[in-house]
Amino acid sequence: MILKALYIGDRAFEINILTSLKERLKMKKTNNKGFSLVELIIVIAIMAILIGVLAPQYIKYVEKSRVSADKDLLDSVYQACTIAASDPDVTTNVPAANSTVTKGNIATGTNTADWYNVVGNTLGTNIAGVEAKLKSKASKGNGTSASITITCGANGDFTVTAGTITVPEVSGSSN
Repeated sequence: MILKALYIGDRAFEINILTSLKERLKMKKTNNKGFSLVELIIVIAIMAILIGVLAPQYIKYVEKSRVSADKDLLDSVYQACTIAASDPDVTTNVPAANSTVTKGNIATGTNTADWYNVVGNTLGTNIAGVEAKLKSKASKGNGTSASITITCGANGDFTVTAGTITVPEVSGSSN
């Protein structure tokens, strides 16, 4: 503790210089309750690094979930085609073996003997409605919109394709 005497007339006053400095520092510290600019920049830098590392993984998982959802939609089309082909009451417009289905004819309708109407009624929409729901890059191929292709095999089995996604899956396919 540093004391200094100050004489005014015949009275002596002691001044405690060290104590008054401590009090001033305390007052400054109690008024400083925020973060410094350096601390904020460090936090932002750490967050940017984390985002840079995690964003590609997140994008990859989102695309995988879109492909999975698209496979489910194409499987619905496949099931609708198979159900309509196996129905003994369906006698009109049944696809021939080794042919491609004219997907524009698939629509909801009241003719229960028409293969196209049965497929549309089973789906609850036409193929354009299903194509609009496809979201993955794999289903769109190189274009900006998805296009579904339905083919009937030699045994009357169906294959539904959109971009690189095929249902039922071909063995050895990674989609």
